[in-house]
Amino acid sequence: MAKRTRATATTSTLARVNQTAIIEALRESGALSRQQLGVKTGLSPATINRLTASLIDDGLIVPAGQEPSTGGRPSVLLRYAGSSRLVAAIQLRAETVTGILVDFDGKVVFRRSVTLGARQAGAEGGGPDGDGADGGGTGAAPDQDRQLRKVFRLFDDLIATADSMGTPCLAVGIAVPGVVQQPDGVVGTMPEFGWTGVPFGALLRERTDLPVIVENDANALAYGELHAGAGRGLSSLVALFLENGLGAGIVANGELHRGARAEAGEIGYLLMERSSLERSYDARGDLEDRIGSLALTQRARERGMPIPASGSLTAEDVFELARTGNTDAQELADEILDMVAIAVAALVIVLDPELVVVGSSFVGSSDMVIPGIQERLRGRIIRVPRIEPATHREDAVLLGAAELAAAEVNGFAYLAF
Repeated sequence: MAKRTRATATTSTLARVNQTAIIEALRESGALSRQQLGVKTGLSPATINRLTASLIDDGLIVPAGQEPSTGGRPSVLLRYAGSSRLVAAIQLRAETVTGILVDFDGKVVFRRSVTLGARQAGAEGGGPDGDGADGGGTGAAPDQDRQLRKVFRLFDDLIATADSMGTPCLAVGIAVPGVVQQPDGVVGTMPEFGWTGVPFGALLRERTDLPVIVENDANALAYGELHAGAGRGLSSLVALFLENGLGAGIVANGELHRGARAEAGEIGYLLMERSSLERSYDARGDLEDRIGSLALTQRARERGMPIPASGSLTAEDVFELARTGNTDAQELADEILDMVAIAVAALVIVLDPELVVVGSSFVGSSDMVIPGIQERLRGRIIRVPRIEPATHREDAVLLGAAELAAAEVNGFAYLAF
């Protein structure tokens, strides 16, 4: 077995860590003087002067006027040049793919969504959607090829739109509902799309020279909350993401924890009781078979509950129906909360995070979900953690993907806690 060696910080790495601290101080507080930056970051005046000069040369920070004079020479204020820099972010969901252009201050300046449509056995490429417009196939099955072409077109449109705005796109972050092998961006099984082992990162990098980051959606949510949301300033958190499937993004020691095979946080596979050992699971696990969208839709049909026009029921739909007094929905909502509380308990006991963030289908119902989880956990685990809804609500995953892209461009670096 190869001997593990302890990582060391080179001079260049330390400079990147300190530059990151300066940029994040400016992003959080707005324009600051060099002296104020020193107070915020704890860096020496000489280090602040040297690194801010370098960041100005790189166009990452710019002068922003002067502090009001108090009798002496007024100090020059510096601000992060976020509005002059754009990244693209894309989120794949079961029926749609959404793309945004967002500046480095977190402001969304362009948005477009494309309907992917349900999987169609034997569907052909091309046709009225213009799916053959990009030329050449991907070697995928016809239906997968049709979906990929729609994603490719949105990917190309975002980059072209940024160019037309006079602010070229600097990187692209993609969030997908599946396990992603890093750094190649190979996506594992995604039942919603019928994809398995798609070399998504390689296919996208063939279309551009820009940095392309492909990440699991729950991981993107966790990363966004860590750097631009409820987890800012923390070193550990768990982001729970329930939509069609169920997953958790894990941050430990200030970094995403993906595990040995990038499968950390796949909590849909948690075994919930002894009867779970009586069967095996492939594309979906035991917990997801209980509270994933497919399971909820089937159980709702069995109980005669109304189903949305999309034909798919989410946890949020169940909670909204429960609010109207629908008895069946109230019972199903309680079952969902029971299962989620058990999953959160497992995560908290093993990981001991400072924060649990709930997103996606939970976001609109956080006034029911968070108190419901806390009530179920109180007195049953050592300590009930702080639990909060995703800061950026429905855009939380997209903005997390944008944060990942921005970090790639800025060359952000962090010290392990």
